[in-house]
Amino acid sequence: MSGGSNLSDGSYGSIKLRDYQLDAVNFITTSLEDNRVPIVEMPTGSGKTIVAIISAITYAKSHGKKVLYLSRTNSQQDQVLRELRILSKTMNFKAMAMQGRINLCPLYMEMEGEAEFSPESLSKMCSARKKRSREKKEGGCRYYNDGIKSEETKDMVLNSLFNPKDLFTSLSSKTICPYESLKYAMRDADLVVMPYAYFVNSNMALTTIYNWRSSRENILLVIDEAHNLPEIARESNSMKITMHMVDLSEKEVINEGDPELLPGIHSSDFTEGIREAIIESGRVLTDGREEKRIMFREIFDNLVMYLRRNPEDVEYLLDSLMTLGLGVEERLEQKGRVPLSHAKSLAEKLKFMRMGEDNQYICTVSRDKDLLIEAYCLDPSIMLEPMLQSQSIHLSATISPIELYTNITGISSYSFKVIENVFPPENLLTIYSKKFTTKYTELDAHMIALYGEEIKRITEENRLKTIVFFPSFNTLRRIENIMPEFNHISEYQGINQIELNRMLDAFKGDTNVMFAVMGGRVSEGVNLPGHLLEMVILCGIPFPKPTLKQKALSAYYDMHFGAGWEYAFLGPAITKVRQAIGRVIRSQEDRGIAVIMDSRAEMLIPHVRATLSEDISKDIHNFLEKIVK
Repeated sequence: MSGGSNLSDGSYGSIKLRDYQLDAVNFITTSLEDNRVPIVEMPTGSGKTIVAIISAITYAKSHGKKVLYLSRTNSQQDQVLRELRILSKTMNFKAMAMQGRINLCPLYMEMEGEAEFSPESLSKMCSARKKRSREKKEGGCRYYNDGIKSEETKDMVLNSLFNPKDLFTSLSSKTICPYESLKYAMRDADLVVMPYAYFVNSNMALTTIYNWRSSRENILLVIDEAHNLPEIARESNSMKITMHMVDLSEKEVINEGDPELLPGIHSSDFTEGIREAIIESGRVLTDGREEKRIMFREIFDNLVMYLRRNPEDVEYLLDSLMTLGLGVEERLEQKGRVPLSHAKSLAEKLKFMRMGEDNQYICTVSRDKDLLIEAYCLDPSIMLEPMLQSQSIHLSATISPIELYTNITGISSYSFKVIENVFPPENLLTIYSKKFTTKYTELDAHMIALYGEEIKRITEENRLKTIVFFPSFNTLRRIENIMPEFNHISEYQGINQIELNRMLDAFKGDTNVMFAVMGGRVSEGVNLPGHLLEMVILCGIPFPKPTLKQKALSAYYDMHFGAGWEYAFLGPAITKVRQAIGRVIRSQEDRGIAVIMDSRAEMLIPHVRATLSEDISKDIHNFLEKIVK
């Protein structure tokens, strides 16, 4: 990479950085030079993305490194591409954005529609199809051809800075595989934008490194919205087994002829044993309990008892179920289909739980619509250890308290900088009221009614574009149900991107009030500048529900750092509240109001700067009068 820039005055061709942005760039590059991890907290709308890109490219080009920019969502990826298009005019680099096969494989979409398969199974199908194409055999992939490696395709990928969706449309219309084209062009890319999973998951990271013809030491990571990193790492290293998964596995082995795995034990007998072992583990839930902590050996021991076999036989049965699943995948692969075996996946997860370590995981059985066995990772730093072999830049608007973040992720040598006073503090009124609470023991019908009355009063008196945030979908529905005539739109659990976009379009139009959830799709990554959002009302503090997992997290961090409650409950609540408030002010010109209706807001200070209000409506009225003047 090469390009013209002047760090001394902050000019990058036609781009002129603000003083605080130049300060952040210098801080990041100096920290990297000193072999420390730069962690920067900057408000949303202050130019985090452009600061991150300039810092990364400036450092990488002087040290012969490649830049991997990790984003959480496709919308965040689009934002990075927009900034790259601006910078590409003055800084000489080749960049592209990458997504997974599920989004970029046209053949998969033709074959499987909306069905979901694992990245591993899609990769196997792709490898088999490509092999047939190379050998000129029937059953190959018509999208896998010389067009993938053409100069025209590579130029389109590396110089157009199209988002993957547009590249998919353009290349698939020419019968060229978008995924393989991106993977091939990646070898010549200086900067690649990817989802978190590509480097948090160790197996996917190895593939990324190989495709890039690079090494961990030669990659500089930019971790955007870094406050998400711990939970993403936990999720990547956790796993679940449901009764539905057992049912699918049983159906699969019966379709395979229900072979004997041991004398007198057919494969369906074994899947029935797994079902009974899970039911036995969850038997205590019949008395009204929602969840129970179990030891990792419990399911295995229940299998031993149910099948009346010794532990060695049960180990052999698990291996045999795995082998049976591998055979299913091979036959699907030969037919040119996605090679996914439910039986193999079930056996893998049971083997993992058989060997799971109780000091690093918690194993639970719970009941919602289905029985669920979950192995939940308590310590994401174990998962992140390989990732931290690369130098990295961490940015977020809500990464404080920094000690919690660095201890959870395992970052030791770091420098931390908070960029403050980017926007005039008088532009945002943040107040809280002690008259309300969503604390479980106090959220009765009377409190629900108080919330409903105050929401109606505030929004109807002021007629501002308002998002009302709730700590959970359950609380949202309870309050919504007592306001049947109130004009608003609502986020719902599991909302997809298409419906979310429709809801946001309605809010940008004639609808003044939206109900949403802190930590949901609306509270992070949604950009509503200027008059598109003027007020947020937080109905409660989103402390995590005190599940067995959260209690185990608290105990784990209490043992290691002596502050378990802060790690498991207070820290996540602070982040979600700050993310919700951060929706309001996105530029120097924005003016807005944040109202926290929960007495527990005092627990979040000083990380959330709010003043006590005795009369919410009066304080809002006074603030709006000052704006007019």
